[in-house]
Amino acid sequence: MPMPIPVRGQIVLYQHANLRGASRHVFNECNRLTDLNFNDTVSSFVVLSGYWRFYQHANYGGCYAPILGPGIYNSCRHFGIPNDQISSLRC
Repeated sequence: MPMPIPVRGQIVLYQHANLRGASRHVFNECNRLTDLNFNDTVSSFVVLSGYWRFYQHANYGGCYAPILGPGIYNSCRHFGIPNDQISSLRC
């Protein structure tokens, strides 16, 4: 039986501000949001667990300054992350 991958973090990404529109649930990391059909689409999110870093480019390139922990983030812009400019993220 394969060993389960431990979950360090969980986040739900939303297409629009105020947690509206399409969403994607991510565990631990995603090096290419294109794989989830969500590249440059994120406008808000909920961090369920862990501390997350966000990147402008795939494969963790172009790091944004904030590392954000559990909470509701109704707009990326309020935290120094441009709207619709996230391409990868990790916990």
